[in-house]
Amino acid sequence: MRILWFTNTQSLFQAESTGYNGGGWISSLEENIANNTDIELGVCFFSDVKTFKVIKNKTTYYPVCVYDTKFKRVRHRFLYRNHDPIEVDAFMKVIEDFKPEIIHIFGSEKSFGLISYHTKIPIVIHIQGILIPYLNSYFPPGTNKFDFIRYYGLFKSISYLESYLNFKYNAKREQLIISNCRNFTGRTEWDKNVVSLYSNKPNYFYCSEILRKSFYTAPVWNNKSTAQLEILTTISQNTYKGFDLILKTAKILKMFSSIEFSWKVYGIKSYVFWEKKLNINSKSVNVHQMGVVNEGSLINAMQNASMFVHPSYIDNSPNSVCEAQLVGMPVVATNVGGVSALIENNVNGILVPANDPFTLASKIMELFYNKEMAQSLGKNARETALQRHAIQTIIDDTLNVYKAILN
Repeated sequence: MRILWFTNTQSLFQAESTGYNGGGWISSLEENIANNTDIELGVCFFSDVKTFKVIKNKTTYYPVCVYDTKFKRVRHRFLYRNHDPIEVDAFMKVIEDFKPEIIHIFGSEKSFGLISYHTKIPIVIHIQGILIPYLNSYFPPGTNKFDFIRYYGLFKSISYLESYLNFKYNAKREQLIISNCRNFTGRTEWDKNVVSLYSNKPNYFYCSEILRKSFYTAPVWNNKSTAQLEILTTISQNTYKGFDLILKTAKILKMFSSIEFSWKVYGIKSYVFWEKKLNINSKSVNVHQMGVVNEGSLINAMQNASMFVHPSYIDNSPNSVCEAQLVGMPVVATNVGGVSALIENNVNGILVPANDPFTLASKIMELFYNKEMAQSLGKNARETALQRHAIQTIIDDTLNVYKAILN
């Protein structure tokens, strides 16, 4: 089979020195599909590389460079909504060259899915996040777009407001993409429900994701230390990812507990907006923003942490949670979106309400004091994750999706 992927990352085209928040799973899938099947694979992605096609090993890469001059990049920024036809035209040239039997699009967030209006080749979209409901949770309670101006100042806030407007446009475009596609792969009841609202009688296939290789071989978490509470979180800087909940929860821990603790947040280097908005300085409540690190550093941090906390207001199946479970960490996460598909409460993790720092603080303290419970949750989480992210099963599921679509 000739399969053409459209991806938000360059996958294995150029090896990256760092993976960001679980973003290496497409690379893991490509490596296994290319090496363990007879599929002829093409991978298309946005890039700064000005080459139409590059063949490496068994994969044909199409780095799409449509904004290759400063003028084009500036025009794209200020006329963002007018560039979909330019991008689709570039995608169609790739399709004409590769001549796939099936097109597999990873994510509905970008313009890739618009090709469904221009080709009769079967298309399947792998659901990642879904912007439509994400937009509904974009601003946490008590927050709105005018806060950007208030806490960042007029000039710096322009870029944040610009990002928000682009996000809104992408969500509107996503509705067109999902409504015009029939085939989807997903992993949670939540993403299945959302797709069913916008697509007319979709063909929905369950298909999990292969995580980054190093997390399968990482030492199993077994932190029995009672000296200090170390909390670990991996999130991006989007407002809906819950950094405000981290600050509020840490403040409560300081107020109501004598526990010595440190909360390390990876993926964020600085978040002045929330510190100003909440009037809570990160360091004053023992929250440390660690920035983006490579896989090895993150795995080492996991070994020394007491637990993993995921504070998001909306998510589908965050790979950061999946990686923590695979390592065998006890996880506390907000019960939003598709997260309940990853965690069975009090069995392989703990679910708490969104925007509830009091419950979150209480559960963190309970888990810290109850070492037996932490060990049990971590053990069950690892068993669940090993089954959910079994590499051969995911390869087989992916191939079965392709065969079902062709038939």
